[in-house]
Amino acid sequence: MSYGVRKEFYNSKAWKSVRKNVWLKQNLLCNRCHKPVYVDGISEWIPKEKRRRGIVHHKKYLDNNNVYDDNVSLNEDNLEGLCKECHEKEHHQDIATKKEYKFDDEGNLIPRV
Repeated sequence: MSYGVRKEFYNSKAWKSVRKNVWLKQNLLCNRCHKPVYVDGISEWIPKEKRRRGIVHHKKYLDNNNVYDDNVSLNEDNLEGLCKECHEKEHHQDIATKKEYKFDDEGNLIPRV
């Protein structure tokens, strides 16, 4: 998906509203590790040392064909709030696991045996 299309979508009022709703429903916690996240405008009360950056993740990835399909891009059933670390694991797990490492059941990177 081109950067311009993503930028336009992620700057839309509709996305910002849905994104906020996802975080509020999850009580500002990562859906996987359950640690508190920082979300602009709604989580300033969480102490800096106890919060992580939050990203709302599309379970079915966005592309140029579905970015403006509300059933994919704005459907809360297709979204989950993740901390940056869990989001990185989701998107880059295949890179780390191709060689001599893998992720255990808790998402920790461990050597292959």
